[in-house]
Amino acid sequence: MKKMLAILAVSAVAAMMTACSSIESATTLNNVKITEVPNAACVAHLNGDIWGIYLFNLPLFSGSSKQPGRCAIFTDTVRVDNAVSMLTKKAASEDATTITDLSSERTSCWLPIFLVLWYKDVQVSGNAIR
Repeated sequence: MKKMLAILAVSAVAAMMTACSSIESATTLNNVKITEVPNAACVAHLNGDIWGIYLFNLPLFSGSSKQPGRCAIFTDTVRVDNAVSMLTKKAASEDATTITDLSSERTSCWLPIFLVLWYKDVQVSGNAIR
């Protein structure tokens, strides 16, 4: 029993130290236009991801939308509005004025090995232009 509790504790600490959110920017576009907007300069293709682990519907830990690469504990950040906010902030930091082709995907699935835990994930992507 002590061994199992130690394994669970180490797993929980390791999970909390992982990055539960990320934003990636693809800027090598090889002079290919990724939008049909006339006279627009393509800056980057952006992809943002926030995921978390939930006890039923209560957040245990999830990705921080304000600081990509960090975790938030007991805060429900796995939402489309948070992911879009993270993406638009990154686009603005790269001097983009518009995001085109914005799309999002939500995933929620039960983790059968843990019986009462759920994995939730939100991904958004779009093309940053100016």
